[in-house]
Amino acid sequence: MSDPVVRRWEAVVAREDVAEWVGTFRTRALPGMRAVDGFESVSFLVRRDQDPCQVMVLTKWRDMAAVANYAGENVAKTVMPDFMAKFFKSYDAEATFYDEVLQEGRNE
Repeated sequence: MSDPVVRRWEAVVAREDVAEWVGTFRTRALPGMRAVDGFESVSFLVRRDQDPCQVMVLTKWRDMAAVANYAGENVAKTVMPDFMAKFFKSYDAEATFYDEVLQEGRNE
């Protein structure tokens, strides 16, 4: 079995739009991601000292086949539904990928 794959993508969002962006993602985009076999988790990181804010989206997948089930044949290409695009002042055209080789929690 291979290590989980983390797909990293970055964008810029106005600080005043962050809450609405997160809410829209939760209600409109996340259900579709959860339905993809191999989806494990998503994290949003928002840089603290900027406005507009640099944001990083990390999605974790079982393997690259799961990423392809989500993103299509070009796994690096940004997946951008029209209803999400309005939040971004700019965004990466492609994602980058990392193998997760360690993930520990408080009680592990």
